[in-house]
Amino acid sequence: MRSSAKTTARRRRAKNTTNKLPKISEIIAGSKLDRLDAELFLREILNFSPTQLFANPELEIGENELAKFGEFEKLRLAGKSVAAILGRREFFGLDFFVDENVLIPRPETEILVAEILRIAPRNLLDVGTGSGAIAITVKKNLPKCEICASDISRNALVVARKNAENLGAKIEFVESDLLAGVAGNFEIIVANLPYIPKNSAEIESGVREFEPACALFSGADGLDLIRELLGEIANLSKKPKIILLEFGGAEQKTPLANFAREKFPDSKIEFLPDFAGIDRVLKLKM
Repeated sequence: MRSSAKTTARRRRAKNTTNKLPKISEIIAGSKLDRLDAELFLREILNFSPTQLFANPELEIGENELAKFGEFEKLRLAGKSVAAILGRREFFGLDFFVDENVLIPRPETEILVAEILRIAPRNLLDVGTGSGAIAITVKKNLPKCEICASDISRNALVVARKNAENLGAKIEFVESDLLAGVAGNFEIIVANLPYIPKNSAEIESGVREFEPACALFSGADGLDLIRELLGEIANLSKKPKIILLEFGGAEQKTPLANFAREKFPDSKIEFLPDFAGIDRVLKLKM
């Protein structure tokens, strides 16, 4: 009987050893993800700050948390962005909710926002607002600026309104195909419309698969919607003082400048570079 009891005890100890829970440091070291991505996922799952995660490398992770990490890891390795997986993205120091209905805000767009803040307009229209990142960021930094934000996607506007509410930004949102449903005169019209050529081979598979196509692609050269918007603005009885448009870089610069000169021959054309020194924003001053 004693021998049998000892055998059972040894089996239990062996089982406990086999089922030993992994530590934070072991998960990070064993993951196929970049260290930063693995740490971000663990912080999300454990509700830890960076300091807490750094201070607890020997903390064992439970089975439920480990399973959640595995789900995140699988999605990330499939190409889905960290922001899309976690459902949020920081932009200009603000935390935005994002989902499959909107484009994930990019750092390049902060250049456009910085220019708006430098100009400090009394009012503006943000066309194709998506998550609302541009409009909301401007409102938070320029509280007296009256802002209208439009989008053709009703689902995108749900996201934008949620972000505006979460961040305490009072903005008028309008469902509209470019300017079709928008009324009023605006000092600035700003837009970050889709500008990727429809057959582009350069776009990452994860972006193509997990972000909305209607927020990414715009015709053979990527400029169809931008041209359409510029055409509509040119037909306004009262035009804005300034137009700011994000676009795709060097290959689009010349055709975009030529079209802008055709529609607005008396305007001053300027290009603003992004953090990498690539011309990213077209500025038209009437």
